[in-house]
Amino acid sequence: AMVGDRPDAGLRRAADIVLIRSCAGSPAPLPGSGGADDAHYPRVMTRSGRAILIAFVAWTAFVWSSRISNTLRSTTESTGSKVFSTVLSAVMLLIAVAVVAVLVRRWSAPMDLSSARVLRVAAVVTVVVWLIRVPQIVFLDDDPTHGAPFKIVHAMLGLLSILLAAGVWRVAAAAMDRPPAPTASVSR
Repeated sequence: AMVGDRPDAGLRRAADIVLIRSCAGSPAPLPGSGGADDAHYPRVMTRSGRAILIAFVAWTAFVWSSRISNTLRSTTESTGSKVFSTVLSAVMLLIAVAVVAVLVRRWSAPMDLSSARVLRVAAVVTVVVWLIRVPQIVFLDDDPTHGAPFKIVHAMLGLLSILLAAGVWRVAAAAMDRPPAPTASVSR
């Protein structure tokens, strides 16, 4: 059987390193503390990483809940447009909820690959949505009540969302760029 096949293989490896070092009389740094063996362990999320994720969630929730509110109060949007806007907004709010789940699970625990993938999906979807929406709003919106100030505000909403998504991508990259913990095979 392979030790690496077990869900607790990484923890067992960390415990083995600590035990071996303490028996040898040398200090035994814990994985994640910056020691030489740290290259094999994902980092715990930094304060700045947490701040970026919190800002992304707050901003996304603000933008898309406002969009739902505006859609429901609109007297000029068609029913199809209202449905599309509400569904898109709900998807973006679900993405924010997924990022909250990552924050809660990984607040003080090392970021795992599945959490990093959730963050990358959140970042990519955000960028794609805004790369489509901003040109639609700026160049294709023919509503006479949507003048230059409306279009500038929405371009800035999109720009800030994309910048926050880039930060989310970097938080995920910090976890995904680390090599996986080595596995040892044990023959019985």
